[in-house]
Amino acid sequence: MVIRAYHESRGDHHRNVCLIPSSAHGTNPASAVMAGMKVVVTKANDDGNIDVDDLREKAELHKDNLAALMVTYPSTHGVYESAIKTITQLIHDNGGQVYMDGANMNAQVGLTNPGNIGADVCHLNLHKTFAIPHGGGGPGVGPICVAKQLVPFLPGNPLIKTGGEQAITAISAAPFGSALACLISYGYIRMLGVKGLKKSTEVAILNANYIKQRLQGSFETLYSENVVVPLMK
Repeated sequence: MVIRAYHESRGDHHRNVCLIPSSAHGTNPASAVMAGMKVVVTKANDDGNIDVDDLREKAELHKDNLAALMVTYPSTHGVYESAIKTITQLIHDNGGQVYMDGANMNAQVGLTNPGNIGADVCHLNLHKTFAIPHGGGGPGVGPICVAKQLVPFLPGNPLIKTGGEQAITAISAAPFGSALACLISYGYIRMLGVKGLKKSTEVAILNANYIKQRLQGSFETLYSENVVVPLMK
């Protein structure tokens, strides 16, 4: 919705096409449709990566109406997209913005970040990335981080002044999300520190590969020749 508001502020009301890789979690196309966008699915190649040629073809085909790409990094298949910077640049070259699904952010912390790959907006699942249990349907907090051009459109609140100068309407009734989840995440980050956060990411990746290896022969994983990362959906 922030991306849509950005395009509309520039008079690009017609930009409503959202490209989503076939490797995406099902919530991605659902979210795009709820935000008023038309979803166009792009292919994955034999290694589980986004098919860059297919993405380029569809980005250029829809360049006049392209609004965004929704990409999960690492992907839901557990793959670090080797061409991620090429992918984000393709979208920018064709007038779109890049939304990074932060579902697997626990495989990025301390190693890389959304800004490095060229994302314009990402959400952080504090309840999954920073030690909040996700089972049982909650609690959850998903603040978004944006590039400077999207700052004016950050969501507002009808009671408490938050968001940008051209804020979209509130997404959550609570202007700052779950106070409890935010405090636990803050404490987790401060207590671990830079080295501890990086170590947590490395151990999570190692554990995921350990489980994959132990299950080999009984439970095969897709694209197992690639680095498997912890999936937190």
